[in-house]
Amino acid sequence: MRWQEFVDGYDWKARLIPTGILLLPLFCAVYYFFPGLLASPLQLAGSSLVSFALIYLASMFFRDRGVRYGKRFWEKHGVLPSTRFCRMRDSHLSADQKNRIQLAVLQKFGIRLMSLEEECESPQLADRKIMDAFREVKEFLRRCEGCGLVDKHGAEYGFVRNLCGSKMIFVAEAIAGFIVCGFKGKWPQWNFNNGCLANIVLLLFWVPFAWLVLPGMLTLNAETYAGRAWVTFLGVAEGSSKKPSKSLHAAAEHRWASSE
Repeated sequence: MRWQEFVDGYDWKARLIPTGILLLPLFCAVYYFFPGLLASPLQLAGSSLVSFALIYLASMFFRDRGVRYGKRFWEKHGVLPSTRFCRMRDSHLSADQKNRIQLAVLQKFGIRLMSLEEECESPQLADRKIMDAFREVKEFLRRCEGCGLVDKHGAEYGFVRNLCGSKMIFVAEAIAGFIVCGFKGKWPQWNFNNGCLANIVLLLFWVPFAWLVLPGMLTLNAETYAGRAWVTFLGVAEGSSKKPSKSLHAAAEHRWASSE
C-alpha cells in the first residue's frame, strides 16, 4: 500500500501540519534535553519515525478538539456559512443563484429546500434541510474532477479550526517546557537557559496569534470554503447535464407547489 493511500493531501494540510505546530514546544524541550539526536543519523531517523507515528495519533485527538471547538464557535457566532449562504433571506449569494441551487439540489439529491416564506415560518427546519443538502454536496464534489480548489479551501478551514481547538495545549506545553528545561543539569536548582528562552519566545508569539488572529482566519476560511463549494456545485451540476428546459423547470416548480 502506498503511503499516499494512508495519508492524503487533506491529512497533511488539515491534521498533520497543525499537529506539528501544536507539538512544537514539546519537540523543543525533547531536543534540548537530547541534542545527540541531531548528531546521530540513525537515532534521528528512529526518532523521526516515532515522532511521525505520535503526530499521526495526536492529530486524531487534535481533530476531535477542533470539531468540538468549531461547534461551540458557530453556536456562538451563528450557523456555519455553508448553511447561512443558502438561506433565501441571506444576501451573500444572489436570488438567482439560490434558485438554481435549489433546483440542482432537488434534481441531484431529491431534497426540496424551502422558499422564503416557508423559511421565515420554520427557520430551524429550513436550516436542517440546507445542512442535509450540503452534506450531499460535499460528497458529490469529492467524486468530481476539477474541484481541487474546493478541497484546498476545505483543508485550510480544517487547518485553522484544529489549531483553534487546541490552542491551550500549546500554552500548557510551552509553560511546562519553560519550567522543565530550567532544571537541566542543575536539579533541584532552577536556572534560565536556552531551552527556557525558546519556550518563552514560542509563548509570546502564540498567545496573541491564537487569540486575536486565528478566530478571524477561521471565519474567513469558512466563508471562502462555503461560497466556493456552493458555486462549484452549481457549475458542476449544471454542466454535467443539459440545462433544464422551460418545461422541465415548470414541472419542477409544479412539484414544489404540489408538495407545499
